[in-house]
Amino acid sequence: MRKVAIVDGFRTPFCKEGTQFQDLEADFLGALTVREILKRFENWNVQPTVVDRVIGSNIATPPHAPNIARVMAVKGGLPVSIPADTLGKNCGSGVTAVHYGRLWIESGSADTILVVGAESMSRIPFFYQPVVTQSFKDLVGARTPFAKLKPIVKLYAQLFRFWHKAYQPVIGLKLGLTDPTCDLIMGITAENLAKDPSFGITRHDQDTFALRSHQNASQAQETIFTEEITPVFVPTQNGYAFVDVDNGVRSNQTMDALGKLKPFFDTRHGTVTIGNSSQVTDGAASILLMVEEKAQSLGLPVLGYVGEYEDIGFDPSRMGLSLVGAIAKVLQKTKLALDDFSVIELNEAFAAQVLACVRTMESDALMQKWFGSYGFDKALGKVVDTALNPHGGAIALGHPVGVSGMRLIITTLREMKRREETRGLVSACIGGGQGVAMIVERE
Repeated sequence: MRKVAIVDGFRTPFCKEGTQFQDLEADFLGALTVREILKRFENWNVQPTVVDRVIGSNIATPPHAPNIARVMAVKGGLPVSIPADTLGKNCGSGVTAVHYGRLWIESGSADTILVVGAESMSRIPFFYQPVVTQSFKDLVGARTPFAKLKPIVKLYAQLFRFWHKAYQPVIGLKLGLTDPTCDLIMGITAENLAKDPSFGITRHDQDTFALRSHQNASQAQETIFTEEITPVFVPTQNGYAFVDVDNGVRSNQTMDALGKLKPFFDTRHGTVTIGNSSQVTDGAASILLMVEEKAQSLGLPVLGYVGEYEDIGFDPSRMGLSLVGAIAKVLQKTKLALDDFSVIELNEAFAAQVLACVRTMESDALMQKWFGSYGFDKALGKVVDTALNPHGGAIALGHPVGVSGMRLIITTLREMKRREETRGLVSACIGGGQGVAMIVERE
């Protein structure tokens, strides 16, 4: 079996929706990371043609850039001769894209794969109802000023009737975060876990975990994250702005401030707030995969290796728990246990979701209840606090959906390098009721 090395991995800063990256399309953000890898190629004296294929990871695909991987590759400066594919698997896209790159290389179909993830949640558009869009079509299709008058009058009447459901615009972000298989927005799936008495999750538990995420991320921001973040210049009205840090991290976060936030998804009986949920965020990342022998022959550094991967399907209404099943499958496949991993990154979609996952993995009864039908009825082991998301997670850093899985891999490998450890585990739950888990390794 050909061993798949991760030669390099880096990301842009993550910026909250509507802030520093709000005017940048996802393909532009992704192209910035492609340009960065080309700069590194120059330093390594490697030609861009070493890349055999680009695999993109993206969810909110811009209408102007279908197969966004191809757009990011060409705009970023790679030769047009290099083919590209785009993967969309919601929150698990980044992990699965790296796995697909591994399969290409292991099969001998490629030696080098560049995985590029990008997401601009700021640019997700609003959508009008069909009755309104038809009026726009009539206006565009009208050939004379008199013919345009009727759809104009109709549009004015419709646009001032937002109170009527038939004329209300649909918020694209809300639409994208609502699972059509169970008709629940993601926050309600987290509420389902928080309200389940078998987990015993309180509002205080959720806020405590959210505070931990911000505190850990804040401590890492000026030291640890500088290794994985490549600063970017972004165009502004007055020229360019230099962005080099994640802007969602709150170094002054307190339990008092978190406690004052009202439930956001279930406003009457809920406990999930915007403070103990992941942030809506823009960002991009790149991971360069190469067969080990080629990386060695070119004298390239090796950050780590892509290990085993598993995914699973699960109840969409409790999608947050799904990653436990994926972890159980990959542990069974490799005959490993949780305490074999020095770093365990669980994507923080919601504090309630991570807490439910940890408590399930540590309980025979909960594993039997939720995963007994999958053949997993015993606890997976203890999740050590120092191993779990040591530098915070999406609650503090944000969750650009198509990029988060790649960030988990990059952060895990760099932390393993600092600790001089050999094995890490990354996992994410996925809207729609799926979960992914991947082992990453260092020698």
